[in-house]
Amino acid sequence: MKRRNSLIVKPIYLSCLILGALFYLLGSVDIGYGDATHNETTGKDEKSANRLWCEPHGVYEDECFICNPELKDKSEEHNHSAERLWCKAHGVYEDECFICHPELEDKSEGHNHNEGRLWCEPHGVYEDECYICNPELEAKNDGHNHSAERLWCKAHGVYEDECFICHPELEDKSSGHNHSAERLWCKAHGVYEDECFICHPELEDKGSGKEQEQGLDHGHDHGAGGVRLYCNEHDMYENECGICHPELAAGLKPGKGLKIRLESENSAAKAGVTTAVPEVDEATAGPEALCRAAYNQNLLAHITPLTSGVIRNVLVDLGESVSKNDVLVEIVSPEIAKAKADYLTALSDKTFKEIIYEREKGLFQKRISSQHEYQEALAGHRMAINTANTKRQQLLNYGFTEHEIAEIITKQSSSSSLPVRAPFSGTVIERHAVIGEAVEPGSAIFSLADLSTMWLEISIPEGGFAFFSVGDKIEAHFNSLPGAKIYGELTWLSSNIEEESRMLRARAVVKNHDLRIKDGMFGGIVLAPESKNGLFVSPDSIQRFDEKPFVFVKLSDDLYEARRVELGGKNMKKVEIVAGLSGHDKVVVNGSFTLKSEFLKSRMGAGCAHE
Repeated sequence: MKRRNSLIVKPIYLSCLILGALFYLLGSVDIGYGDATHNETTGKDEKSANRLWCEPHGVYEDECFICNPELKDKSEEHNHSAERLWCKAHGVYEDECFICHPELEDKSEGHNHNEGRLWCEPHGVYEDECYICNPELEAKNDGHNHSAERLWCKAHGVYEDECFICHPELEDKSSGHNHSAERLWCKAHGVYEDECFICHPELEDKGSGKEQEQGLDHGHDHGAGGVRLYCNEHDMYENECGICHPELAAGLKPGKGLKIRLESENSAAKAGVTTAVPEVDEATAGPEALCRAAYNQNLLAHITPLTSGVIRNVLVDLGESVSKNDVLVEIVSPEIAKAKADYLTALSDKTFKEIIYEREKGLFQKRISSQHEYQEALAGHRMAINTANTKRQQLLNYGFTEHEIAEIITKQSSSSSLPVRAPFSGTVIERHAVIGEAVEPGSAIFSLADLSTMWLEISIPEGGFAFFSVGDKIEAHFNSLPGAKIYGELTWLSSNIEEESRMLRARAVVKNHDLRIKDGMFGGIVLAPESKNGLFVSPDSIQRFDEKPFVFVKLSDDLYEARRVELGGKNMKKVEIVAGLSGHDKVVVNGSFTLKSEFLKSRMGAGCAHE
């Protein structure tokens, strides 16, 4: 019995061992709980040992919507298609994930996508730029206020449905414009984007000073030679449109203007706008300023002796005309006597030293005298020459002429008489010299002036500074010289305004024919007209912008120009236009204020439609 039982137990035991081995072997086989890693090309993380892996679809079982459709209802963030696998790691469908499945890159239709960025097939942009699929990206855009309903092309700075470079097929849909497929079009301003200075102010610096070889063709005759923005609203260039850009009026020079386009050709007539050509009449003088006559300081001299002494003789009187080098007064001075004596002594010493030098030179050449004695004689002779020249120059400084110095040598005179001469031709206007009066250096004994020309010291009001410049011709008049017109030239304008009077000092030089202009006379000056006849308009024609005068000139029935002008003289009936108009211009004489309102309406929020 025992033997029988052992035979039965042994097979059972062996069977158990075999079954145990089989279970052990089965446990090492991958049935969804293994630790093997996913294929590196998929980019997936290592499989979790606690989650089942769906081999047919390459995802975890708890994420496989195909095998487990009930999981679709548990998706909280995305409404995923039950027919397509979702890549949680990168937030796209698996068949669109180029990172996990690089092989899909080759199947993309013509796009060279960056392998590091996801591509949004429905909208044709990268996922991190798709505002439709990812509205939260809108807040992160770099300063652009992009519509969330339209894709933005970062590469070219326009909406994708306007980018002809990325989408050439859009070119055929452009509304009547023959745009280049290689250049972006700015719809707002009607030019190419690389020519739009309004959207891209940085282009302004690149375009200045360069010649442009091509013109613009936007349905208007813009002409060639330069890139200029066109105002489609008012049918003119942007930099000429006064309605869109009235601020440009501040920088206009006389003769330049801005245009105003009315709503229709009948608008001006309905508003009562009438025009007339400027009236031609005798030109009036320009702006006026006060003046005071004075001596020409460049031809005025206060004569003073160069040494102390006593006046012995006065040779001229007040008001007399003298010529250059005429003697005005004679002065007796001990210093003059000493100076003459010193000069004569120096000449004698020079002669004596010259004789010694010549003697020593001869002895030295004959080797009778030593070299030392010869050099002493040479040095003494040179010192005597220098002393004589110095004493001679001293006499010249006192006012002696070459002829008078020659007489001193001839007569061996050492008198104390000093003549004082006129430095130029003129009239003695002041005299302080009296016979017997002691005088000192620096004390004026005469004043001499050349009265052929006079200065006009001018005070220009603050409002007239802009009209005056150096070199202008002026016309002066004085109440004490009724009817007299004196002409001259403006030679100086001060660089500062007087603090108290708020006047600008100026100076003019005028001819003083017949010596009628006297120092101290008050009068006025005006800018002399450049031509004999001038152009005049009605005072009602003048309008001011930024404190500058303008008139409105008719160019066509619906087009006018606000033109900058420069005013001359005026009265109650007419104003002279000295610059900015021609004789054939049609100037608005009635209704100019209506045009001014039209010109300034953009400042009240009624300018261009695109502004």
